[in-house]
Amino acid sequence: MTQLTPDHFELHDSNKAKRYEQKQKEKKQKDQIYFEGVDKLNKLANAYDKATDQSIKEVYKKKWFELVKIYAAKL
Repeated sequence: MTQLTPDHFELHDSNKAKRYEQKQKEKKQKDQIYFEGVDKLNKLANAYDKATDQSIKEVYKKKWFELVKIYAAKL
């Protein structure tokens, strides 16, 4: 049977803290990508609403769907 020492528990706590920091960093990056994507999508949607020419509206609509696919893949 293995004898557990205080060093073992310190190592375990250290690894646990590193994993927690890694997960927090990943969450922060995903949040940043999400909010960046929402901002860009909203700008395209507003441009679509303001456009008067139907062909320009189609371009904005197409770009909006392409951007959705890009950010879905990133997330």
